[in-house]
Amino acid sequence: MKSAVLFLILAMPLHLVIADEEHPEVVAFARKLKGIEWSLRGTFGLKGLEFDGKDVREVKAGGVKGGVYESAFVDAGVLRLNFRGANTGWYFFSDDLRFVTPLTVSGEVAFKLPIGSHAKAVREFPKDITGVVFESEPDERQLQPAKLRWTGTHLELAKQNKDQSWLVDKFTPVSADRRVFEVEQNGLLIWFAFSQDGKEAWLLQLENIFGGEPAGSVKPAAASGTIAGLTPQQNELLAHIERLQAAGDRLRAATLARQLKRLLAKKPDLLQQVEARLK
Repeated sequence: MKSAVLFLILAMPLHLVIADEEHPEVVAFARKLKGIEWSLRGTFGLKGLEFDGKDVREVKAGGVKGGVYESAFVDAGVLRLNFRGANTGWYFFSDDLRFVTPLTVSGEVAFKLPIGSHAKAVREFPKDITGVVFESEPDERQLQPAKLRWTGTHLELAKQNKDQSWLVDKFTPVSADRRVFEVEQNGLLIWFAFSQDGKEAWLLQLENIFGGEPAGSVKPAAASGTIAGLTPQQNELLAHIERLQAAGDRLRAATLARQLKRLLAKKPDLLQQVEARLK
């Protein structure tokens, strides 16, 4: 069965640039983030990041500064990195900067309000985006036009065919972060993120979801707290989910718990142990 999502998702990432004078809330967030070293949980090669006020750098073991990533602050609380391959990294920070949710993204589509539309700041999500139509931005990929709308009960994604007809997908999403919906379809894991000012939205095809917090904020989990059979990254993610639960960050904890359970879907014995730990 054809899907609007499958028509839109491409591996080539978009290049996003935020103009400072147009997004003062994004500039304010970037200033708050300056100088904080982040320890990433459940990741593979990249275990630490820091924004020094100009560049975003990798932080290696022992606090050694590594290479610089091409970066953009795409929204208040959201940082995007270009990796050294086809994927990009998106980082969703909590308002109090206690936690971050890193994503590995393999495909992106950017949306904006139509010209002449009045934007409403998103203070209550998803209530404040109900009925708002976002249209895909043209780019060098020459994708067919698409529209995105939250009806109050369903998320609609419509893609225009070459014959001017529309192919519409309707989803019942779950909230994955502030101003973020999560959808699974045909083996794809997708986030729909909406900007704080209500002017933009992004469709992100995800390859992985991780965790993170400021360096030194918590000690690594003891070996006795691990589950035999899980990979080191999975045990690290499990410990981070428990940390989120203890901190009362239920939304972020639930998002990462779903991800860990996906990874263990074909390992019922391990899945049962993880579910027992996370009750």
